[in-house]
Amino acid sequence: MKLTAPPIQHATTKLTTELSNLDVDPAWDAFLSQQTGNHHLQCTQWAAVKKVNGWKSKRVTISKSQSIVGGAQILTRKIGYFGKVGYIPKGPVFQDDHPQIVNSLILELKKIAKAERINGLIVQPFEPGIITEILINHGFRNCPIETSPTATVILDIRSELDEILANMSKGMRNKIRRGQTRGIQCRQGQKSDLPVFHRLLTQTAQRRGYSIFDIRYFERMWDILSATDSMQLFIAEYQGEPVAAQFCINRGNTVIAKQIGWSGAHPKRHPNEALDWFTIQWAKQQGYEFYDLEGINRADAEAIIQSEEIDYSSLDGPTQYKVRLGGNVTVLPTAFCFFTNPLLHLMYSRFGSNLAKTQFIQKAAGRFRTG
Repeated sequence: MKLTAPPIQHATTKLTTELSNLDVDPAWDAFLSQQTGNHHLQCTQWAAVKKVNGWKSKRVTISKSQSIVGGAQILTRKIGYFGKVGYIPKGPVFQDDHPQIVNSLILELKKIAKAERINGLIVQPFEPGIITEILINHGFRNCPIETSPTATVILDIRSELDEILANMSKGMRNKIRRGQTRGIQCRQGQKSDLPVFHRLLTQTAQRRGYSIFDIRYFERMWDILSATDSMQLFIAEYQGEPVAAQFCINRGNTVIAKQIGWSGAHPKRHPNEALDWFTIQWAKQQGYEFYDLEGINRADAEAIIQSEEIDYSSLDGPTQYKVRLGGNVTVLPTAFCFFTNPLLHLMYSRFGSNLAKTQFIQKAAGRFRTG
């Protein structure tokens, strides 16, 4: 169902807003496909994926002359005693950073939050810009909880493969070559390989002490995203034994390495390095321009950006690995939150950083993970 609101009048621009509850929204997805960058967390397919975990979705769009110029997909669900929450990952999305458009959309989001009785609305912008300033002006406050990665490494794979290799650390290049010469074979996987991937991911999660979604989540993701060939699975094997596996999402001009699982076996054969190199080659062959390793330690990322030389020994394991692949270390905007309840808003304004550290909030934050 789509509801069209009265036009928003401005001195120079006439804008209209529209609220959509449709599961499939071709106009919105078409708008996203025309924007620079990878907005997969804002597409209707991703909303269908998150529906498995109890999230509902709606979209608010801003149009000019009947053409969408901005909007946001909101995921909503109830979380314990807190009640209904809303989440906008990697959004809102705009054709450009026009203050009128951004301001109008934030106003509309606040109206929707109150009308839908959304107690807390979390917004994590896709990239820096005037959006952060306007969010603050409208009463949003910085949210210290990382709902999705706020720092990453992005490889530019438009250059020749030799140049991509040259941008990596010497140690990474050597490990990739050893993987290739010590019997690691990589291949593209199918849905039937998801149990293998999930087993390897489970082993990794147990070693590192974090939780993962059950296999039904990944099966649902495959069923939805494979319809547009936008989810890929890659497997590294040694003598027929699956050793490492990762799934990627490809959309726009970017392939994102979402999650990787490793059994822990054959470390001296470097299956993970061989697998990443295989994925990079696949992405380049398919015409993609960037390979996003999605997720490194933010403090490490900020230190790298400020320093002239990288001290690999000071980085945590996953961050060190990804940085050695030679991409551009990028810091992304943190999340912002807004509470429709005045008391909650006041409490968060005063005690937000301390509240975010409580076990209840940390547990609740796990439900926002973009998986």
